[in-house]
Amino acid sequence: MRKMFIFFVAFWVSFMTIYSIYYYKVQSKLDESIVANVKDLPHTVMGLADAKDSDKNMIYTEGVSQVIPALSPDTMHLIGSIPDTDFVSFNGTYTKEHLEKFYEGLVTKFTHHPPISFSNLKDGQRLLLSYYFENIRLPDGFRVSDKNINYRGHNIRALQYYLTPNTDTGTIFFYKNDQTHEFAVKVKFNNGKDELVMYNDPSSQNWKYAKTAADALMGNKASKCVLTKTQSVLIPEIDFNIVKDYDKEYVKNNPLLSGFDLVENRIKFKISPPKGGGPLEVNNSYNTATNFTMDGNVLYYIRQTDKLNPYCVIYVTNPEILKPARAHS
Repeated sequence: MRKMFIFFVAFWVSFMTIYSIYYYKVQSKLDESIVANVKDLPHTVMGLADAKDSDKNMIYTEGVSQVIPALSPDTMHLIGSIPDTDFVSFNGTYTKEHLEKFYEGLVTKFTHHPPISFSNLKDGQRLLLSYYFENIRLPDGFRVSDKNINYRGHNIRALQYYLTPNTDTGTIFFYKNDQTHEFAVKVKFNNGKDELVMYNDPSSQNWKYAKTAADALMGNKASKCVLTKTQSVLIPEIDFNIVKDYDKEYVKNNPLLSGFDLVENRIKFKISPPKGGGPLEVNNSYNTATNFTMDGNVLYYIRQTDKLNPYCVIYVTNPEILKPARAHS
């Protein structure tokens, strides 16, 4: 009996040691680094979605095209270049010195970011990497909501905007059209240099249609409004970290990419409530609020405030890149 007990204790200690190593070294790395490959997301396109992909999420920035400008097709004049503060790239031969220089730029812009590892690469091979990294910290008025969103049958965690005395009304703008059940929220950030637009329309068919409709809605003075004390906006919380490896055949058949052994496009994107902004308090005013809920096709785009064209477009039709509902921390 004693031997069995000793064996059980030894087994349990070994198991917990292995589990701890896995959790803290593997799981924490996944939380901070790559959490998904595009090939593993059947309902998401990283790049321009065409007609056959009209029912999929679309995530697009200039990315690789920004590193090699000639890659950008003429039809893409609707998309601007990513600001340098949010972008790092590697375009050159794979050597220890070049990799260290890339890491220096990575951790300078994105503090505490873990190293990026590349498999099956040798010194002297050519690598092309573009990485767009953004965590938008929303201003006061936004909080993690106690109420979740039912998005395509999935329980999704939500951010809630509710007009409060501390809300900076100079950075948050709300628009709605009651007849078409469409609405938009525009938020300025980075000291007003950039703006995030979040738009919901049940009838939108693709991102271009949605963007045109969002711009028209925000351009109509009659659609601009201030929420009352019994109104709030529920927005699906978006948080993803994705890498796209370009197909070797695509690289081989594209003259501008000739000679590259690895071509990757990465995006890490998150929209967060204000620092210290926990769940909304449970009280009568919040419980009885009329919520404008973004549960249709939702468009997010970011642009510099003084520019017409966005530099990042995210069109969500499927919950796989949204934040699943869980207990509030």
